[in-house]
Amino acid sequence: MMICLPNGTVVHHINANYFLDITSVKPEDIENNVFSFSSTFEDSTATYMQFLKEGLRRGLPLLQA
Repeated sequence: MMICLPNGTVVHHINANYFLDITSVKPEDIENNVFSFSSTFEDSTATYMQFLKEGLRRGLPLLQA
């Protein structure tokens, strides 16, 4: 996943496989009944929001130059 400026400059990126790895449910969580769809969804949403915020933080100074 990439966040780019209108001129094509990449200001932030993350490998989709890495994103899926850090937001995936581990088998031990399923066995311990910790797994629920909503908590997994919230974790991936929070991680994605953090990715977007970091992209904005990195990109805004370049747009104001």
